[in-house]
Amino acid sequence: MNRTVIAMIVASILALYLTILNVKHPLIGIGVVENKNGDIIVNDLYEFGWAKKHGIHIHDQVLKVDGKFPLSHFTVQKYKTIEQAKAVTIQRGNQIQTLAIDYQAHGTEQWLYYIILPTCFFLFAVRLSIFLLRLRPDNNSATVLIYLLLSAGLCYISASLSAKQSLFGRQIFSGVFFMLPPLFLHFVYNYFENEKKVWFAKKIVFSLYGFNFVMFVASLISLSFRSISEAEVLLATFFINMVIILALLGKGLVYLKKDEQQNTVKGLLLAIGLSAAPFVLFYSLPVLIIGKWVLPAELTVSFLFALPIVFFYLMATDQLFQLQFSIERLKYFGLFALLLSFFMMIVYNQWIHRSSKWAELVVLFSVVYIIVLATFYIKEWLDRKWRAKLRMQKYFYQESLYRISEQLKKQRTVEGAMYCLEKELHEILDVEKIEVMQSINEPLSFEYNQAHWANIVKKINGAPLSIGRVMEHRSLFVLFIGSFRQTTLWLVGKKKQPIYFHTEQKDWLSAIVYYTSMTMENMLKVEDLLKELDRLKEKEHSISFTRLMFQWSERERKKLAIDLHDILLQDLILLRRKVENLLVQPLYVEDIQKQLNDIDEEILNVIDVTREICHELRPPFLSQMGLKQAITQLIDRFHLRTNIKVEWNVHIQVKLGEEQELAMYRIIQELLNNAVKHSQASTIQLVLDTQDEAVQLRYVDDGIGIEMEKLNHHNGNLGLFGIKERVQGLGGTCKITSSHGSGLEIRITIPL
Repeated sequence: MNRTVIAMIVASILALYLTILNVKHPLIGIGVVENKNGDIIVNDLYEFGWAKKHGIHIHDQVLKVDGKFPLSHFTVQKYKTIEQAKAVTIQRGNQIQTLAIDYQAHGTEQWLYYIILPTCFFLFAVRLSIFLLRLRPDNNSATVLIYLLLSAGLCYISASLSAKQSLFGRQIFSGVFFMLPPLFLHFVYNYFENEKKVWFAKKIVFSLYGFNFVMFVASLISLSFRSISEAEVLLATFFINMVIILALLGKGLVYLKKDEQQNTVKGLLLAIGLSAAPFVLFYSLPVLIIGKWVLPAELTVSFLFALPIVFFYLMATDQLFQLQFSIERLKYFGLFALLLSFFMMIVYNQWIHRSSKWAELVVLFSVVYIIVLATFYIKEWLDRKWRAKLRMQKYFYQESLYRISEQLKKQRTVEGAMYCLEKELHEILDVEKIEVMQSINEPLSFEYNQAHWANIVKKINGAPLSIGRVMEHRSLFVLFIGSFRQTTLWLVGKKKQPIYFHTEQKDWLSAIVYYTSMTMENMLKVEDLLKELDRLKEKEHSISFTRLMFQWSERERKKLAIDLHDILLQDLILLRRKVENLLVQPLYVEDIQKQLNDIDEEILNVIDVTREICHELRPPFLSQMGLKQAITQLIDRFHLRTNIKVEWNVHIQVKLGEEQELAMYRIIQELLNNAVKHSQASTIQLVLDTQDEAVQLRYVDDGIGIEMEKLNHHNGNLGLFGIKERVQGLGGTCKITSSHGSGLEIRITIPL
């Protein structure tokens, strides 16, 4: 039994115990204060508390709690509230009454907000945890997510008990509450580390664990000090954690600006927004501004369900485009719901019931907005569920073709493409069963009429195979998907009603099957190509292959340099001449001349930058004046933009080939770029000469060095890995010597 399973069992036992305590003790909801005479007076009644439902009023005097003087009760002493009691004696005027409190005293709101919702949330978290444990048993991010879900469930249940001033419940709530932010950040780190796209250090996660542990200890200590409340420590910690997490997620949006994983960050922000925004907008801010909440805190906290749903989605599927589609759809529905709700609120206030209270208008707007937004989603669900039984319009099929084409573009496996096809058929057609077969002679897995199946097989054998062709008889239908690696695939379905497809349905079926077939064929071709590339690289003639790749790259660089020089640079020079003509003309407005001078300077800068880009892409000195002069220019430009000193010597007695000269220039260029980005060196030594019918390059710097095992992983960049590949492509050798903190030495030999 692994640790994750043990954690789930322990959390479930603890949740059960907390729930029992919740049922045993209702929320009494009496706030008290001691007056000058030493009497204990009711000064606050909670909206959903037992006291308000049982006729206790503000300014009533509390004579006894559980038959004793009120100040002897521990919740009155510590928190100035009456909780965890079995009976209270109240005096109002000359009337004295003793009220008994038992487990049956829970009101409907208390059962819903303090018992049912927290319990459902925890059970939901456990169910998702079990699913994740089966789906990805050895995945670090899934494990952390399970801990996060269980902690959130315990936090929700213990919060209800904490509101009732249970010491055990308060301690569990504080401990779990302080664990949630670092667990969330830990999950984010592990998730993106698995994708190799993490943008912050793991030490930030552990620092957050340490900070929250210190604050947890501070919350326990605060119980002994009257000047600092436990709630103040919790709120301050919550604010600091949210600032850190939102700042890191914001940094992630910038870091993943052109990456599809940016949608994941947006999903995380959406989850935080959906779970926290109702509490902030409908409870915290209204209380601060108008002194009254729009929705109770217990109801707004229920939006925590958004967190496990989004987290589960991220772990259960890699089809992130669906998440982006959901976000965009929420924006679309939300905008229409906002406009309709605002319009309905104005109509109600102007012609039905005029209200001068902002609180009532905000409540009305919120309720209408939620109803309209829910209506949009319910309508969409009903459209998907029932439109197959209604009269199908042409645009439904067009929408389906667009949707499945977008989904197929994101698939990476044949199984994923087949899943998309089957899902779309189930949503659009009124079908009972769908199955993919490799031969029509195989028996079907579902019940069917053998005579009807024999009729379809006869039609198939009597007609040429055509991808997407629909063959049907009564309730059965068959489509040929295609042949893939000597394997044929057939799509067999059973309709709920023995009604033949009409023309539009057949055309739609043929189209989506053809789309799927082409997608699968392209997937297999790409897979074969990648295997062939790996095979070529492992064989002896991989040198020729690598050389071919670099020659192709250089041709592209040359083409780009020519385009920049002949088009962009010439246009800029022509523009500058036009500006010069304007400058020599008599101008009477000094501001215009000043602007023209500024434009002239800007154009000069653009020309210089463009010329520099051309030099980087295709150094002109290499073909015009030779390798040594090109290296001289390269090092001179290097000295202009860095403080690294380069000691160099080029002594080549023989004429190198064009490919060898270009390779040496690119290698030195990459070594210098690598020094600027990574080495932290102050001095570089470069020696290039020819010995023993080979050109040799020696590079030495006094930087921080490199870990040698990293050289075998290019991680998407050329770097030293690319230098090794280039040298091997020319039949040469590249020896790299280094260790972390002791500089870098590279010896390259390329035969002439």
